[in-house]
Amino acid sequence: MLPVPHSFPPRRDYSSLSVRDLLDARDAYHVYLASLEHVVATAIGRYRIHKDDWYATHPPDVPRPKEVGKPDTPRTLGNSIVRPWSWPAVLVFVKQWEDPGSLGNQIVPRTLYLADGTVVPTCVIEAMPDEAPPPPVPGPSTVSPMLGGGYSCLRKHQGTESYGTFACLVSKEGSYFALTNRHVAGAGGDVISAYIREGYHPVGRCADIGITRIPFPQVFPAWGCEKTHLTLDAGLVRIDNFEDWTSQVFGIGEIGPPFNATEQTTTLDLIGCPVRAFGGSSGVIEGEIQALFYRYESLGGYDYTTDVLIGPRIQDDENASLAPFTRGGDSGTIWFYDPPESIPEGHEDIAQHTAAERGERARRLRPVAMQWGGQRFKDADKSSSAFALGSFISTICRALDVGIVRDWSIGHDEYWGKLGHFAIGWKACDQLSGRLEKLMRKNQARIGFGDETLGKGSAFRMGRGAFVPLADVPDYVWVISNAHPNEGIQHFADVDIFSINGGDTMLAKCHANHKNVSAKKWKAYFDGFASAGVGPEEGTLPFRVWQLWDAMVEYLKNKDVIHFVAAAGVLGHYVGDASQPLHCSYMHHGVPPMKSVQGRKYPYPRSSAKFAAFKETREYLIHGIYEQTMLEIDTPTALARVNDILNQGNPHNRNIQSGHDAAVETVELMFQSHKALKPTTIIAADDPSLGPKTRAKQLWNSTTVRNATEHSLAESVFLLADLWTSAWAAGNGDAIAASQLVEFTEDDIEDIYRGEADFVPSLSLKRMAQSGDFEPPQ
Repeated sequence: MLPVPHSFPPRRDYSSLSVRDLLDARDAYHVYLASLEHVVATAIGRYRIHKDDWYATHPPDVPRPKEVGKPDTPRTLGNSIVRPWSWPAVLVFVKQWEDPGSLGNQIVPRTLYLADGTVVPTCVIEAMPDEAPPPPVPGPSTVSPMLGGGYSCLRKHQGTESYGTFACLVSKEGSYFALTNRHVAGAGGDVISAYIREGYHPVGRCADIGITRIPFPQVFPAWGCEKTHLTLDAGLVRIDNFEDWTSQVFGIGEIGPPFNATEQTTTLDLIGCPVRAFGGSSGVIEGEIQALFYRYESLGGYDYTTDVLIGPRIQDDENASLAPFTRGGDSGTIWFYDPPESIPEGHEDIAQHTAAERGERARRLRPVAMQWGGQRFKDADKSSSAFALGSFISTICRALDVGIVRDWSIGHDEYWGKLGHFAIGWKACDQLSGRLEKLMRKNQARIGFGDETLGKGSAFRMGRGAFVPLADVPDYVWVISNAHPNEGIQHFADVDIFSINGGDTMLAKCHANHKNVSAKKWKAYFDGFASAGVGPEEGTLPFRVWQLWDAMVEYLKNKDVIHFVAAAGVLGHYVGDASQPLHCSYMHHGVPPMKSVQGRKYPYPRSSAKFAAFKETREYLIHGIYEQTMLEIDTPTALARVNDILNQGNPHNRNIQSGHDAAVETVELMFQSHKALKPTTIIAADDPSLGPKTRAKQLWNSTTVRNATEHSLAESVFLLADLWTSAWAAGNGDAIAASQLVEFTEDDIEDIYRGEADFVPSLSLKRMAQSGDFEPPQ
């Protein structure tokens, strides 16, 4: 066999360059690079290839054909990728991409030379700083009273408000703290609050323990960089009650052993590593490590660097990046290694090293870095993208002398507190018959989760490659979406209080006379409270059911099967809400502060200082503890008991022929649930001095509370199935061709509830009353 020919002198191969080589080269040329007017930052990593370039899909041993030119647009982080053949390089970020011939002495050299003869390539990337105001923040995404990492936190000081995210629980010298950024926690004993459901509640105080930066050689002594500081920006919050917390991170799961960043483990193989976080503002964020030791500032002879630059994840299948990315208020969140759900063919040998561990009911991911800030750039098309700046979590733990708490109050799934709605939607599909049963069973997984999944901790994940089943879209998507500004009031109807003129409660009136199920009458009922300067606040729950029932019928008449399924799925959420006593009561967060009007007691309005103070109390958390945390105490038993009730058969013979009938039956479910389990009974069984999980256990151990709740869940399944069946009949669903009764993809369903602004929009009670569409038949 003839030997493979070699060129001489040999072609330079950069693949053997080390992290130390890259750092040395950047330091050697630091003064020169810093003097270039258009250079804004540097980092080390791997050479990034424009996604439209020949070499984005072809390795270097496949030469570029003569007829294939180079891309004519600037290389940015958003349009470039790293391939296995990308060699180590010093990344140089510039304000604006220019033709090399026009730069003169301002050009970035293609290669850097060290004294020992080592040659290091550079990779120039356009990164124009975006100085425009940041986009609106969608708001906190957590919906459970159990505290953990991923929760939004707030410090008020000197007339300002600092928002961030709790990273995780840590311990130090026998005490427990929440880790976040120092600029969020502060340094003066300020009160720190966490966002829990509908507001911020005090959970601790600044411990005045933190660190802003650390000399680079103290962390990586073998790599020099004597005049470089690593930004850590880490601070501790001394929490008030350890029992209120779990060591899990919301939206992530349990915490695995942290990545230990040393000179031996911190290699260029980290570039492209998929990572995942749950930010207090953004919710799920999925990205990848795009550069190491990003030098963002030089001041007074010292350089300031961060360990990792994290950007949007590249989708190999679409060869495009994901945007937007991180937002203000995400500072403090932990980025975890996010192993792929499946191993690419031919790489089965690495499966055991990449697969996520499983905890009791959730995945167990390894923390890599804590975010402390963001860097916003404009892409080539002038769109804005924010990149996360992070510090290795192992360095932070060492600098603060803390340990991550990993085993406290675990056993939740990634998104604790979602069991009821998903179970109701799934089980209703099993209560059907005929062609409707065929359609809904095919789409059962698009609506909820079955007992096996819920009992173990479901695989539900938000983000790329994930899907929110329809039964909880109203909570997990619409409540925090600007596209549904009136969504919150669709979930409640505080109608168990006497009207302002001394008449009966609206709940009792509607039960006695179904003609009171009228948007105009409900508007007058709530307007009476508002005119007297008291609560409760208005709600539209039964009218939301009415709206969705009408929509289902209309979709069927138009043979629009996929929209029927989408509307039917989200309907399950509101029917589930109607079965919970606290959703139809002014006491849905406990007994609020009350004031006297004409000899009767009424709650202060939510906008009042009295109610604001009430929201800061532990009593206020009863809603989530009862409805969510309690059902996680013994999930398999709760589900089995609901099944036992369902197996006895539907005891109702409902005759639903209109949207008004649907609303009436919803009110009747509210009335019966309220009668079987009064809000005062739930409140009396609670002990607010305990932690959330202990409070939930106490409620679960109350036979009265537990049995009534299980019956309410079963009743909501029966009603949901009846609403679907009646809408199917009214819309003549049986006339739809069998070929249309298919399983729809997650993408198609998601396009509807995320992308279609006019899909069953959330209406105000005023608009419902003015429309005349929500009035009983004459």
